[in-house]
Amino acid sequence: MKIKLFSILFFIFCLFNKSILYAQSNKCKIRFKTDTSSIFKLKTIVISLTQNGHLTKCRPDDMVLVDKGVNFAIEFESPEFIIPGIKNIKVYTDTLFIIAPKNMEPVIINSKKRVVQQTLKGFEYSPANDSIFKNQSLLLSMQRLPFMILQEEDEIKYIGGRVLYKINGREKKGITGNWNSILRAIKAKDIYKVEMQTEVPAYIKNQGYDVIINILTLDANLYGKTFSAAVIFNTRNTIMPSLSFTQQHKKADFSLNISSNNDVQSTSLQSKVLEDDHLIYESKISTKYKYYAYTANLGYGLRIDSAHDIGISVSLHRYENNQNFITDYSYPAPVINQRNILYNLGGTINVSYIHRKNKFITKSLSANGNIESQDFNNRFSFMQPKNTDSINHQSQTRPSYWILEYNYLDTKNETYNIEYGIQAYKKDFSQSYYHYSINNITNENLNILYSKEDSLLLNQYAVRPYFKYDKDFSPKKNFILNVNTEYYSIKNKNSERKYYLLPGINISYKTLYKNNTSLKYSLGFSFSKPSEDYFTGILYYNNPTETRHGATNLTPGKSINGGVEYTIVKKASLSQNLSGWYSFDEPGFFTLYDSIQKIQVTSPNNGESGFGIYYSFYFQKLIGKKLNISFFSSISYLDRKNNINHSSSHGILYRIQPNFSYFINSKFGSLGFWGIIEGNRVTSQGSYNGPLRYSFFYAKTLFKRKIAITFIADEFLKRNRLTQSSKNYDNIKQFTNNLRPNRMLSIRIAYNFSNIRLSKFAQKKSTYIKGEKSAL
Repeated sequence: MKIKLFSILFFIFCLFNKSILYAQSNKCKIRFKTDTSSIFKLKTIVISLTQNGHLTKCRPDDMVLVDKGVNFAIEFESPEFIIPGIKNIKVYTDTLFIIAPKNMEPVIINSKKRVVQQTLKGFEYSPANDSIFKNQSLLLSMQRLPFMILQEEDEIKYIGGRVLYKINGREKKGITGNWNSILRAIKAKDIYKVEMQTEVPAYIKNQGYDVIINILTLDANLYGKTFSAAVIFNTRNTIMPSLSFTQQHKKADFSLNISSNNDVQSTSLQSKVLEDDHLIYESKISTKYKYYAYTANLGYGLRIDSAHDIGISVSLHRYENNQNFITDYSYPAPVINQRNILYNLGGTINVSYIHRKNKFITKSLSANGNIESQDFNNRFSFMQPKNTDSINHQSQTRPSYWILEYNYLDTKNETYNIEYGIQAYKKDFSQSYYHYSINNITNENLNILYSKEDSLLLNQYAVRPYFKYDKDFSPKKNFILNVNTEYYSIKNKNSERKYYLLPGINISYKTLYKNNTSLKYSLGFSFSKPSEDYFTGILYYNNPTETRHGATNLTPGKSINGGVEYTIVKKASLSQNLSGWYSFDEPGFFTLYDSIQKIQVTSPNNGESGFGIYYSFYFQKLIGKKLNISFFSSISYLDRKNNINHSSSHGILYRIQPNFSYFINSKFGSLGFWGIIEGNRVTSQGSYNGPLRYSFFYAKTLFKRKIAITFIADEFLKRNRLTQSSKNYDNIKQFTNNLRPNRMLSIRIAYNFSNIRLSKFAQKKSTYIKGEKSAL
């Protein structure tokens, strides 16, 4: 009996010992050793090894275990040197890495030229190794990244659209719109790496974001509060206050934004209509314009555990547009003075839930709901000046919608990612019309002369499944396929429900070359559905010389596009893009002259088509360690047609966006300039002036950067700007000149408080995750 029991125990011991020996045989020991002849202080280097998504940190002469035959990456951190890492290295036996002076010199020389590294998904930047910006805030240092521009010292923007920020790969769900305050509070030297991902997942794109910026702190997370209160005074006698607050905990984030924006302008509107070059209509109207906007945003994010996140955000707004039109001259008939008032009150709620099944698979569910109330009043005045109006045409619009989306993202394969999901939404839109007489004492609505409930009633719903395949053929070549098909239905009050199947596809292929350059090809086909502006006609654009109508019989338009982009990132960043597009059956607005009512009538139809050839050029460079210059320009040839009204036009459109910022020093502050200069935009009927905006600023901080004062000069060269538009149809030519105030001087005073700190805990966390991985 004893012999049997001893044999069983010995057998179990052998099995256990065999598993230990087998586990050890899959490991290799590696060690970094410094050459004793080195004159450098290499002991200060911290070495980071990443394998299978797990991070291990060590110093020279430490021994580290790694998996045999499995790719791992080595990166170096040093306060004295900039040392590039090693990617995709494998070892099959115990290995000793020797760091010697002979190998250090070229590393230092090469790395200075590549503070920003181009990748297949975008760009990488190491603020801690940036000798120029590492002692500045992360907000200032991020202007190193391509396509990022600094505006007024405390605001960083991406010229390509909206940015989704992440910390160590995870969204801060509770932070909505307060990232400038957070970036301003973080020191660049505390950030290991910033990843700029220009190729974003489909579910991120569906949220309206164009790029992801992932801030890597390695063994630290952000905790603390930020508070910012600012007020702007300008020469138009308006005051615009704003307030923002964020609080970041280990498991939760909270943010609050409250702002007020307003504007006051006096403009002059001149209109002229010619028939066979003979004048048939002319008017000159003075306008007094007032605009008020009040917004509030609240966000809360909860990290239940390492695998589950919940986020909720609520935004509220109230807008008011108030325009008084006073006729100075009109021919051939008098034009009645009018007053247009638009009230817009609404809110949006977003809820999201993210489940990380493991470190490779992420599932998410998000919902969005919006409701608005829009009241538009078009009030006519008496022919003779009085203190009251004579009549009120009121439109009440009630748009609402909800969106639901499920997404599945799988990144477990080393060479490709798969993403798929489904999005469903429903939109309801109603509009009622009322005709009131006016109380000549109170100037309020008196009696209903005419009413039509639900004069416009629209219902839409859609279901859109989508799929994305992201394949790396090699470390230098990437292919992306985006496919989606939308089942879209629309019904208005006066017609039967219509159904459409709207497929879309987009493919891109990117190759990285030597010297930090890349070449990217893209090709796509898509449908575009009309927005609510085409259904209503954008009522607040109405004025005594032009009335706008909507249409509910519009159908989706189609477009094809393709292009090639060349990018190089060295001491300067340079990007060039050449592309072309063709569209047809697109919804668009068309203006005709009503000779009976003596007014221009603008309404939409599905007759728009055209093609264009587009070339853009982007350049960015840091000069003399203080002057950062970026320059974006584009030129396009456009040919536009309206096949229903049989009109056409063509022309060249250019756009120039210069930007520079110069940091004098901490005592005297910084100054900068940005601008948007655009030529005439081409339509199927003619053309109209594009935007012309430019701004110069000087910023200075006081009291340990808690108080920031900024002087801003907008469009300072000319007091007023004349914008012109021309519209042609058959033998009718329509011209409009609008004279608006241009120059505006402002001063912005802000108080900024932050106790944001980096709390180090990730080393313990990474050990725990490593244990879980090996247990599986």
